Amino acid sequence: MSVRRLFVGLIIFCISATALAQTRSLSAAFGYGFTSPHHPDMWNYITGHAHQCHIQYLTPRDTSNHRGGHTLKVIDLCFINPGNPDTMGYSIGLSPQFHFPLNKKRRSFFVLGCGLEYNTKTYTEENCSFNAIGSHLNALIVLGYKHVFELTPSWKLKTEFLFTHFSNGATKAPNLGLNVPTLNLGFDYSWNMSDEKKSKKKLQPDIQSGRWQFVGTGSWKQVKHEGKISPAFCISGEKFFPQTKKSSFGFGSDLILDYSMNNRLTEFSDTIVPFSNNIKIALKAMWTVPIGRLQIHLQAGSYLKNSNFKKEFAFERLALRYFITDHFGLNVALRAHFAKADAIEFGAVYRIPSKPVIFHPSIF
Repeated sequence: MSVRRLFVGLIIFCISATALAQTRSLSAAFGYGFTSPHHPDMWNYITGHAHQCHIQYLTPRDTSNHRGGHTLKVIDLCFINPGNPDTMGYSIGLSPQFHFPLNKKRRSFFVLGCGLEYNTKTYTEENCSFNAIGSHLNALIVLGYKHVFELTPSWKLKTEFLFTHFSNGATKAPNLGLNVPTLNLGFDYSWNMSDEKKSKKKLQPDIQSGRWQFVGTGSWKQVKHEGKISPAFCISGEKFFPQTKKSSFGFGSDLILDYSMNNRLTEFSDTIVPFSNNIKIALKAMWTVPIGRLQIHLQAGSYLKNSNFKKEFAFERLALRYFITDHFGLNVALRAHFAKADAIEFGAVYRIPSKPVIFHPSIF
């Protein structure tokens, strides 16, 4: 499955889900910030401040569900000027997002989204200084914080701090990726399509009851421009602590077989490194938010073994997992080193069952 088909499918899923909601909102905001020069070469073409504008369609998740209640489901369309459009072009992004409330009054939210981004300019022979983006179509990740101020029952003022990342996950070099933090100011307008139907309160099984998860993924990587495309594979074991109604914490370990290490460690393609240099072993910590059968994972860790440890001693990962059954699901993730994308990982996850826990929605 291609990156394009996967994220288009996720976008269609979110649009169909929001179409069933009764309460809806439209939002628009404008932002000002900068593109982060996380590599020394980027100072050559980052010459101005970044500007962002985006519009959103928002609906609340069914509050009768004991997990993910009051979470906002969002479809976001954004336009970004990264600071030097003559070299870096413009960015157009479409992403499904979840806005998680951080307090009981639901005025503050944690923002998390991923989708597709189209960059109008890429690295070419004529635009050879622009080494951040190697392809027009890229993965888009948004992290941030939002606070809203109620002006009237229908109108709200909102402030946001957003961190936007887009890259192709090293599927085509060069791929330093772009990171754009911005401060945003905007308005929300809400309306009701009809009176909301009250869901019957009934006992619901906890479908997130599994304590151990095992994940197997594969990816492909291109380290050098017009270089060899190499596969990479990862097997993970993950242990979760007792869960709360909103999130879980855990720890785990990754065993990675990365055939792109030969190109990373050698200057010429005819030089071969020992096979053991392709093996990476990592420990990680995890924060997981379940929303129905969907799990959103934020992970960070460090390597116990990595032949490129000086440049890649720590990593972060954003993963989406959707469980087709209570024990088996699909996984897609973006792994990065200090905000520089390393791989887009596709695979499957198996969750070892444990004794189900019954929750009553009325207590939440």
